[in-house]
Amino acid sequence: MGEGMSRQFNGARTAISDPRREGIRTEQVVELYTAAPLTFTDVIKRKVTDTNSFQAFRTHPKASGLVFPLAGSANFIIEGIVHEVVQGSVLHVGPDLEMQQINPSAQTFEYAVIHFSLPAESATQFPLFRELFLFSIGDGMKVTNQVQHLMQNFLIPGRFALLQSKRLFLSILEEIIIASEKKELEKVENMDAILHYMNQCYSDGITVYDVAGHFGLDRRRLTALFKRQIGISPNVYLTHLRIQQAKLLLQTTDFPITEIAEQIGYRDHFYFSRVFKKMTGLSPTVHRRHMG
Repeated sequence: MGEGMSRQFNGARTAISDPRREGIRTEQVVELYTAAPLTFTDVIKRKVTDTNSFQAFRTHPKASGLVFPLAGSANFIIEGIVHEVVQGSVLHVGPDLEMQQINPSAQTFEYAVIHFSLPAESATQFPLFRELFLFSIGDGMKVTNQVQHLMQNFLIPGRFALLQSKRLFLSILEEIIIASEKKELEKVENMDAILHYMNQCYSDGITVYDVAGHFGLDRRRLTALFKRQIGISPNVYLTHLRIQQAKLLLQTTDFPITEIAEQIGYRDHFYFSRVFKKMTGLSPTVHRRHMG
C-alpha cells in the first residue's frame, strides 16, 4: 500500500496512509488501545460477492469499530475520503460516520468488524476514539486468526463465552500494537542509515523532525529508538557533529565565526556561540585563540 498517494475515486479523494500521515501519532493509537477503558460490544462478519456492489450506511451510532479484511480488498468512502482496505491493514472507524463500501476487484471481499465502546466521561480524554484512521500491521496472520476465533466464540451463548470474547478482544488489541510497533522497528532496523543521513546532512541545518520525517517516523519514537541503540538522543548527536566540525574549522581555517556557524547548520551565530561554550566550556573565539 503506497503511503501518501492521492487520487479521485467517484468524486472522492483517496488518502492512503498510516496514522502519521493523517496527523495521528503512533503513540496516540497505542494510548487509546492500552489506556482507554474500552469495552467489547460485538463482532460482525460481512461477505460481498458482487464485484460491482455498492453499499451506503452509517457506522454504529455509539461504538467505534475495527475493520479487518479477511479475503480480497475493497474501498471504503468515509466522510468523502476513500480508504483502500487490504489484508494486512486495519481501519479504525469512529461512531456515527457516513460510510460507503465499494468492491471494485474481481474477488469476493470478506471482512469482520469488531465494535467497542468508551464511557462518555472518558470521551474527552481519548478523542481518537471517534476518529477515522488506517494503519498497517504487516502480515497480520496472528491477528486474523484471533479475529476468526472471536467470531466463532461470539456465536456461543452464555456468560463464559462472553467473558472469553472480551478476553479475545483485548488480545487482539495487544497483537495490533505489537504488530504496529514491529513495523516501525523494521524501518529503523539498520540504524546506520539514520546515522549516515545525519552525518551527511547536519550542515543543512536539519532537525530531529527532519530526520524522523525522512524515515517516516514519529519524532518521539525516533528519539526513543535512537537512545536505545546509540545511548544519546538524536538532538545531542546532531549537536556533537556540529561542534566537532566547528572545532576543526576554528583550528584549520581563518573563517569568521558567522561563516563557521552557517557551514555547520546554524543560522544564528550568537546561538552557535552559546551552544559551543556550553559544550566545550569556551567561546569559539577563545577556543581558536587557545588552539591556534
